[in-house]
Amino acid sequence: MMTERRSDFVLKSGYMVKRSQNKKRFTPVNYKTRWFELTRFYLSYYDIGNLEKRRERGRISVKGVRLVEPALLHGEGGDAAAPDGYPFQVGYCESDGIYPGTTLPQYTLYLVADSEKDRTEWISSIRKVCEEYSPKSFSYHLGLWLGRKWSCCRSLNRRAIGCQAATGWPEYNNNPSTGGSLAYRLLCYKHSTHVCNDHQGEISGDQIPI
Repeated sequence: MMTERRSDFVLKSGYMVKRSQNKKRFTPVNYKTRWFELTRFYLSYYDIGNLEKRRERGRISVKGVRLVEPALLHGEGGDAAAPDGYPFQVGYCESDGIYPGTTLPQYTLYLVADSEKDRTEWISSIRKVCEEYSPKSFSYHLGLWLGRKWSCCRSLNRRAIGCQAATGWPEYNNNPSTGGSLAYRLLCYKHSTHVCNDHQGEISGDQIPI
């Protein structure tokens, strides 16, 4: 049987700017250009040196992706250090679908594409390879958590339900119909009781998407 590694075929690749995820407390925020590759199994990113000798810096399993949506990094209350471009976000769980009922992302990866066309293509491509896996988030925050509040809705609660309705996914991902109301979708999101952590029964402050 062919392994995932041997059967990997790059569906999309290119340079994007990545915002540091700050999975550990008290780490500085920074933005770095990385080379990204999307396959049927992973979204991986690498150093931007010699591509033949590039070093992988990280990867996200598509099975763990919970949302892929546009993002707003600039603007009032946003991150003044964010580079110009066309940002979007990938919310995911590192537990790789161990808890099949989980809709809450454990982490959020913010990326900045060079053009609106490139951003649209990346969002579409990532969503396509993820759509067969359940479940997906019903809502998301368009902005950033910047220590004391969300830049988008100004909520002071880091665990606050997303202020935007997420894009609908195929029905087998257990999402409400795209015609459903935002209130209904947020209610479903609120009542998701599973989490994305192998060792804890609830999401800790460090695991809420930022």
